[in-house]
Amino acid sequence: MVGIKKAQRITVSLHASEHASLCALAERYDVSLSWLTRQAITEFLERYENGEFQLPLQLGSGR
Repeated sequence: MVGIKKAQRITVSLHASEHASLCALAERYDVSLSWLTRQAITEFLERYENGEFQLPLQLGSGR
């Protein structure tokens, strides 16, 4: 299979209310929780890269 990128798995801990809200959205739109999470991450990264969002972190120059 040429051209297929291997996905990387991550683990994220959520508050129960956040998890419930995401599950409700996934069910409402008939999509998986994984798909919904990937979409949210993709949108976050696009907004950050386009200068529409700035992380509220003060990182040192070593990062």
